[in-house]
Amino acid sequence: MKPYFLQSALAVGVSVLVGCGGDSGTSTPDVEAPVVEAPAPVDPTTINILPYVQNPTTNSISVIWFGSTAEPATVEVEGVGSFESEIQATDAISYGTSEVDYIHGDSNYGGIHTDVAEGEAPQALYKHYVQVDGLEPGASYSYTVLQPGADEFTSSFKTAPTKESREAIRFVTMSDMETEPESTEKTVRWTASALALGGEKLGTDPDTYTRQYPVDQTTGYKANLAYAELRSPDFWVIAGDLVEKGGRQLDWDEFWRHSAGEWGTLASTAPIFPALGNHENYWHPEHPGYNAEASMLSYDKWDTYWDLPTNQASDDRYEKRYYRVDYGPVTLITLDSSNGNDADPSQDTNLFIDGAASRVPDFNRGTEQWNWALSELADAQAQGQVIFVQYHHSAFGTGVHSMPSGSAGIANGEDSQSGMPMRIYHELFQRYGVTAVLSGHDELLEYVNIDGVSYWDVGFAGDGLRGPGYPPTTDYVPFDLLPSDAQATHWSAHGDAPEVWDGNKLVSGGKHYGFLEVEVRPSGDYNYEVVMTPRFVFPVMDDAGMATGEFDHRQYNKVVRVLVER
Repeated sequence: MKPYFLQSALAVGVSVLVGCGGDSGTSTPDVEAPVVEAPAPVDPTTINILPYVQNPTTNSISVIWFGSTAEPATVEVEGVGSFESEIQATDAISYGTSEVDYIHGDSNYGGIHTDVAEGEAPQALYKHYVQVDGLEPGASYSYTVLQPGADEFTSSFKTAPTKESREAIRFVTMSDMETEPESTEKTVRWTASALALGGEKLGTDPDTYTRQYPVDQTTGYKANLAYAELRSPDFWVIAGDLVEKGGRQLDWDEFWRHSAGEWGTLASTAPIFPALGNHENYWHPEHPGYNAEASMLSYDKWDTYWDLPTNQASDDRYEKRYYRVDYGPVTLITLDSSNGNDADPSQDTNLFIDGAASRVPDFNRGTEQWNWALSELADAQAQGQVIFVQYHHSAFGTGVHSMPSGSAGIANGEDSQSGMPMRIYHELFQRYGVTAVLSGHDELLEYVNIDGVSYWDVGFAGDGLRGPGYPPTTDYVPFDLLPSDAQATHWSAHGDAPEVWDGNKLVSGGKHYGFLEVEVRPSGDYNYEVVMTPRFVFPVMDDAGMATGEFDHRQYNKVVRVLVER
């Protein structure tokens, strides 16, 4: 990861030879002046992850960054005062041998950590944490980070408004960016609907089974975040799979290059509220795959980066896995759908995770997480909040992870990481008036409405651009497994935004990287209107069908409006 700040100036010592003589005509020997030793080289002071904001309340917010020095720094907030940073542990930020080999290998196309000496791992980092308090509700502030020996960093943040303020709120939500350095120069499969061939709209055109998207994942995700930042969101919701491998440090470094680094700084102004995905429980440099070691290391990295509200869990490793945020009239409930009942596949979203050994909470009825969600949903409804829920595993979809849970394999109609077990929560969402559920996992853009609850799969951030089912492994699409309400209201970018071509040039339609924008607006004296708009970045092509590097900012033809009566 390329450091943002530069080293401070170094003093340089010079050795001088001085000659002297008198006027008596006699000569005296040259006298060598004392040698002034040059000081030892000083390592540059860097901020490797730029300051980003977390955990906004009506009167406080956290500012976090990671750098090369343990020397405390200062955050100056305009009109408020100065706050000194607290240095916190970063033991989980470590690199395996394979990661060091990648940095110095020939396939490091994205140039991550190219400043590191040959054969070496990146330097150890120090976490700087500042809680800024004494702020006003719903107010915007400019802040500057002053780290000795480094350039100043200036950005802005906004506190949460009060619940009574009737202030309009805008946030963006996405998932499945699955960042990794390998995303540079790596494209994904880009299938098209079979509708143009006279087939079903959720079917897939066989001629597109191996077709590749016109830009690589890094380019697409950069463009997506640039568009999201232009929308000036109050906060940023990520419904899981932030990184490709939760236990791989390089993948986290790549995430921050996009979010608070050389490629983008959306997290410096918009607090991230993340949910764990299956990928945040995956991989360890010495134990690849899903196992207790991988889950533990992945969680340790997760815990290092986020400052989130407590859930008062009985196990401290359940903290930051599920939590509640109140932001003005909006309540966001985040659940951890990583693992269910290991003894029953129909109640489990990941058949490879041992919940007890990995200390991953069960989500099923009667568990600690279920009871917590029940209490928080009831309280939010009683307070008249507009309620949103996020978790990773989409419960009502048509993708590969929407097949029944089981170990028979995708070709036989079962998926070992199915989202269907999360359907158990629908009764709570209906009972407590949840406006929308935000998920991912299937890596597509999809919408259904069941009993007045909107369900979105927003897994089109920057990795896969899948369609229904999992062709060509199987042509089965689990549309028939959806409740009748979901079938009647189903919409997807795959089936309902058909591609329109002019020769070799795509002019509209198709599946592209993007995000869901959610606006909560006052309506009348008490009610709120919620407007949900899926937006995307459209890669402009030349006549030969090649991407030009330019992107249009567009929205899909599915804008959902909900009146929330209070």
